[in-house]
Amino acid sequence: MAVESFYETYKNYLERYVCEGGAEGVLLEAYSYLTGQLGEHQIQTSNILDVHTRALREIMGVRRDSDAIQWIYIDRATEFLAQILVVIDTFLLQLKDRIERDPLTGLYNRLALYPDLNQMLKEAQERESPLVVAMLDLDNFKTVNDEYGHHAGDEVLRAAAVIIKKSLRGGDKVFRYGGEEFLVVLPNTDLNRAVIALERIRSQIAANLTIPGTKSSITTSIGAAGYRGKGSISPNDLIMLADKALYQAKKKGKNVVVCEGEVPPKN
Repeated sequence: MAVESFYETYKNYLERYVCEGGAEGVLLEAYSYLTGQLGEHQIQTSNILDVHTRALREIMGVRRDSDAIQWIYIDRATEFLAQILVVIDTFLLQLKDRIERDPLTGLYNRLALYPDLNQMLKEAQERESPLVVAMLDLDNFKTVNDEYGHHAGDEVLRAAAVIIKKSLRGGDKVFRYGGEEFLVVLPNTDLNRAVIALERIRSQIAANLTIPGTKSSITTSIGAAGYRGKGSISPNDLIMLADKALYQAKKKGKNVVVCEGEVPPKN
């Protein structure tokens, strides 16, 4: 639906609602039709507040019977807008979730990672509690795609995501970082304790993750970096150090966990 067409439709529903005494049937019809037309493009270009203000001004401009009646119209129009905004808020939350989730694994992606990690680091700093970030990379994954096809590779990624999630605590988070890489955040955890959880993930993947239709197992290399909960720190610093540790894990022969150490805080 074009922007102007959306405006005209919104104005018609608003005018009916205002002039028909706040009829619930009009509102329900507007719910069904208007929200069904709000695609990702329209939700940005058809700013609902601008649409409402313009439509109300036009409606009120042709109905100036008296101040009292005009205020009744304004009250009804405000109620209409409030009800529509409830639906719009729900739509936006659903849209945000679709954008921030990886469709293959169901995990949150890098768009969700940075806001979440920033918040978790802020909470760790406020509480002076440790936090660990770990990068996981499935070993020799290119071979899976090359020899068995991308469908097999997709199945491996989905299965790996399930194993990682099941191996973590409720407050831990896992993201699909990209390709065959996953990123895990372990709040309230120092590196010594993190190694236990990460070794559990590594061993579970080695024992249970196989290429579909074969008995060939898949392993993972893991690199971890820690924050002690003191001083300011950026998510990129932690991620870069975890990635450096992951590189060392690959050099050591893969299927191992390597801790690079703690990122020095910035004053």
